[in-house]
Amino acid sequence: MAMSSSSDRARHRWFVPLGTRLAVPVLVLVCGVAVAAYYGLARTSRLTAMRSKEVAADMVAQLTALSVMPAVVFADEQEMKRGVADVSKNREITDVEIWPADEPSAVLAELHQPGGRALGRPKRVARMRSLEARSVVAVEPIVDPDGKIVGTISLRMSTEREAQALAALTSQLWHASLGSALGLALALVLVLQWLVVTRIRRLQSAAVQLQSGGTGLPEALNRAGHFDDELAQLAEAFVDMAEAVRDREARLAVRNEELKVILDSVDQGFFTVLASGELLPERSAITRTWLGSLPDSAHVWDVVERLDPGQADWMKMAWEQMQIGVLPIEVALDQLPKRLVHNNRHFELAYHAVTPGEELGRTVVVLTEVTAKVEREQALAEHHEFSVLVEQIVRDRRAFMDFWSEATGLVDCITNETSGEQPQVLRRAIHTLKGNSRFIGLSRLAKLCHQLEDELAERAQSVLTEAQRQRIREAWETLRRRVQPFIGEADGFVISAGEHARLLEAIDAKVAPKKLREQFLALRYESTKWRLERAKEMLVNACQKLGKPVPHVEIVDNGLRFPPERLQRFWAVFPHLLNNAADHGIQYAEERAERGKPENSTVELVTRLEREALIVELKDDGGGIDWQAVAALAQGRGLAVDSADDLKRALLSDGFSLKTSVSETSGRGVGMAAVNAVVEALGGKVDVDSVPGQGTCWRIIFAELNSGAHDSPASAGAGQRLATGRWPEKAAV
Repeated sequence: MAMSSSSDRARHRWFVPLGTRLAVPVLVLVCGVAVAAYYGLARTSRLTAMRSKEVAADMVAQLTALSVMPAVVFADEQEMKRGVADVSKNREITDVEIWPADEPSAVLAELHQPGGRALGRPKRVARMRSLEARSVVAVEPIVDPDGKIVGTISLRMSTEREAQALAALTSQLWHASLGSALGLALALVLVLQWLVVTRIRRLQSAAVQLQSGGTGLPEALNRAGHFDDELAQLAEAFVDMAEAVRDREARLAVRNEELKVILDSVDQGFFTVLASGELLPERSAITRTWLGSLPDSAHVWDVVERLDPGQADWMKMAWEQMQIGVLPIEVALDQLPKRLVHNNRHFELAYHAVTPGEELGRTVVVLTEVTAKVEREQALAEHHEFSVLVEQIVRDRRAFMDFWSEATGLVDCITNETSGEQPQVLRRAIHTLKGNSRFIGLSRLAKLCHQLEDELAERAQSVLTEAQRQRIREAWETLRRRVQPFIGEADGFVISAGEHARLLEAIDAKVAPKKLREQFLALRYESTKWRLERAKEMLVNACQKLGKPVPHVEIVDNGLRFPPERLQRFWAVFPHLLNNAADHGIQYAEERAERGKPENSTVELVTRLEREALIVELKDDGGGIDWQAVAALAQGRGLAVDSADDLKRALLSDGFSLKTSVSETSGRGVGMAAVNAVVEALGGKVDVDSVPGQGTCWRIIFAELNSGAHDSPASAGAGQRLATGRWPEKAAV
């Protein structure tokens, strides 16, 4: 009891009445409002006064400009001075100056009141108004009847009278605001004392009665006074709210248990990710089976690292970019990794923004194992590709063997660990393998190459990772195992019926044995007609995929044959030229109709000998090359644009493309650079002639042919030999 009495005395010693505590903030609040009102009224009064002065100065400047305009037009100095003097009769106007519109010139007329100062030539000939400390400056252009600005008039109008009036008004406002604030504060304190403090004391009395053993809280409050009914209702509401919270917590606990049972039974991994990338602790049970135990501070990229370490850095970088908010949330989420591979098991990631909007909030990440789905898709794709390959082998074994040989070399180049030492060579190899695979019908391999190109571009890679090289190896090895039994080791060569007939005619005509032998040996070389026929098929296929009308293709081979190994690398990249013609040259039917052209384009594929050089031409009657666009893009890339040869070199440079978006056929600027690199490595040259709106002719010139190249009797007689030099044994892609 003694301790209790001591505590009560201490509490009373530090007791401060509620009325006093309420009076202080009320007084501060009211005074603050009064001060704010004072400054607001004073500022409004000043702005109003200054605005009126600006309007007055504006009207005076406009009227004066009209009055002195004739004098300025006719250079009447006396009239200009008279006009300035008339304006200066208004004692509030301290300075007036008239300036000509032409620079540099001296002031035409001026007048300054005592205490005035020069205004100077306006910085620009235009209407201007500015407010100074004690004056307003107005600048008005002087315009002649024809609308031409012939000069400007500048004047300064004093605001001293307004300043004095404002000072008196401010003093009055201050006293009025202060008096009103004190009266209002006193009234509010009295009202609060009566409405709040008195009723709180009654409530305190009721609470003391309840503390002493009373059980009827509402009744005790009611006895405190009828004004306290709301307080009693508030107390009851708090009691009801506490009971409702306890009931809701119990129901939430049941729901959480039910939700945990559901999460533990599903075969998908669910994570909730904060904007920082940190994972919330709630997640489905199967994630522990797939990922093991994750630390409490785990991030979403830690999940990726457990399954596919090669994509963890990309996930972290992409998430950080998403935090910056450069892209919309939906677009940024689409940039995150979607497929992961771990120990030959495939997983799929899906992202759902919990709080959709412009800012990143919580995100639900769903991890699903799709190994069975992927294996099913791969089996179907492999079966389809195998069917395509078998069809190609049966229909044209030579064409398939040619593709197989070229593709094998490209795969070796791509999967070589040192391929990153020459990034352009790597990109050309991938692009060439993609194009050739698409033409032969291997859509899965072409799609894989396209994905690699996207990854190299998006991640700014110059070297393939081991995982990326392994994807190419596995895809190619799967094809090789299934196709190898059908390839065998068969060898031979093909001759046409016409060539066979001409050979029999030569035998019957008893041609000299030496010439007959040369004619027969020439048949072992590869016919350019066969190559051009394949090119025609590829071109038609490319146009059909682009939705363009199938062109009429004319083949002129001139019966030429050459050793296949010398031109094999060139024919491997020739599809890039065909792609270019289909995508850039050949026009859609509507565009051709607008230009009065036939619906179907005409394309010429030609091989011929010219001055002991092999010429390969691809000519179309399409839209031609926009040389102005080429020059603009080349100049932007820092390339020379001084001559036609400069523009042609720009077209063949790495990364140069007139396409604004990347597609499966073009847009990366790799194909034509690959053609140029191979042709130059073989000692040749790429040339192009194009007239906008009329068409384009690509011309490949091989001036040096290995000895042993032949043309058939159809072109220049049996056994004619070309030996103008020697080609290099190897040429880089």
